[in-house]
Amino acid sequence: MEQRDQAWFIAQVRLHQSRLRASIRALGVRAEAVDDIAQDTFLLAWQKIGEFDPAGNFGAWVAQIARRLIANERRKDARRSRLLAGEVTDLLLQLAAEKDLARAGTEKADEFAALRTCLEKLPPHGREIIRLRYFENLSPGAIASQLDRPSDAVRQFLLRLRRKLLECVEGRLWFGNRVTR
Repeated sequence: MEQRDQAWFIAQVRLHQSRLRASIRALGVRAEAVDDIAQDTFLLAWQKIGEFDPAGNFGAWVAQIARRLIANERRKDARRSRLLAGEVTDLLLQLAAEKDLARAGTEKADEFAALRTCLEKLPPHGREIIRLRYFENLSPGAIASQLDRPSDAVRQFLLRLRRKLLECVEGRLWFGNRVTR
C-alpha cells in the first residue's frame, strides 16, 4: 500500500476510534476488552482495506467489522467471554443492525419479539436509558451527564436493566407469550 493510503487509513482510525470504542462497549463488551476488540477491528480493516469502497462510510464499515468480531467472540468462547450477559448481548448485537433485520428473516423472530415486548414493559426511564446506551451509543458517563446523575448509578441501573431484560426474554421464550413480566 502506498504511503498516501497509509496516511489516509491512519487519519480514519484517529477520526473513528473513539466512536468505535463506544459502539463496542455499547454492545456489551467488558470495559477491559474494548481496546483489544477495537485494535482487532482496525487490524482486520487494514487487512481488508481493498474491500472498502472509498465512496463509503469508513466508520460504518469498521463498526460492521466490530459487530462480526464480537459475534464471533460470543460464539467462540462463551465461558471465557469478555462479554456481559451473553444472551442479551447477542440480541443487542442483532438489534444494533436493525436496518439489516428485514433481511435476517424469521430465524430470530421469537427472540426479537420477546426482547421488544420486554423493552416495552420497562418503565419509561428504563427504556430511555436503554435507548441512550444501545441505540444512541452513549457511554454511561455521557448518559449520567445528560440525566444529571452519578455515572456509577447509571452503570448499576444498566446492569439491573440488562438482568431484568434477560430474565424477561428467557421467561417469554421458555413459557411463551403467557409470561407477563
